[in-house]
Amino acid sequence: MKTMSDTYLVEDRLRDGRTVKIRAVRSEDKPILQEGMHHLSPRSLYFRFLTPKRELTEKELVYFTDIDLFHHVALLASVRENGIDIPAGVGRYVMSNNPALPLSADIAFAVSDEYQGLGIGTMLLRHLTTIARDAGILEFTALVLPDNKKMLHVFRHSGLPIKEIVNSVGVLEIVLSLQ
Repeated sequence: MKTMSDTYLVEDRLRDGRTVKIRAVRSEDKPILQEGMHHLSPRSLYFRFLTPKRELTEKELVYFTDIDLFHHVALLASVRENGIDIPAGVGRYVMSNNPALPLSADIAFAVSDEYQGLGIGTMLLRHLTTIARDAGILEFTALVLPDNKKMLHVFRHSGLPIKEIVNSVGVLEIVLSLQ
């Protein structure tokens, strides 16, 4: 089984030319993730969690940061501002526990409101796709509200084959093929 190193670190460029560092989330990132919640509007939080939410619980912080980098991979994107790396977004996937879907992973993103529209979600998806393919994952799945136009744009313009299914409560189930 090939695993991703916790030293995963790449640099990329935003659409406006600023540098973005993308690295694996670490256990000590709990304060960064909690603070990141304060940089998401109520609408962005609702799009990410599909429920009203303002803070992460201790249990959620542990779940979101104590990852194994194989079954659960999370990447943190930071933008360089005045010589300081400012956390701007997180993308993650979690492999399915469903034996019928052993090569599938749920994917989710959160990008701070002030950095939305600059390509961070697209970058995170691209890096997660590379890591997932190396791990043998064949598809990503995501639940997306129909009015989350920015996330739908990222998925629809990813270059990955996409299937969209409206579930019984009106939420879109997105399936992206990694094959």
